[in-house]
Amino acid sequence: MAVAMDNQYNAALNERQKGVREMVLAGLGQIRDGRTKDLDEVCDRLEKKYRNASIRNQNE
Repeated sequence: MAVAMDNQYNAALNERQKGVREMVLAGLGQIRDGRTKDLDEVCDRLEKKYRNASIRNQNE
């Protein structure tokens, strides 16, 4: 039972990490495409999005 829980936890953690990487790459793409000029703005937006996703996942 504990092994199954560890596997589920690791799978969820890996999915979250993948999501964060994708958001960071999307933000860098916005900078590269000239849609934003401020890296801090992109990071703030990504942080807000990630926090909201984290809170939403905890409530499920």
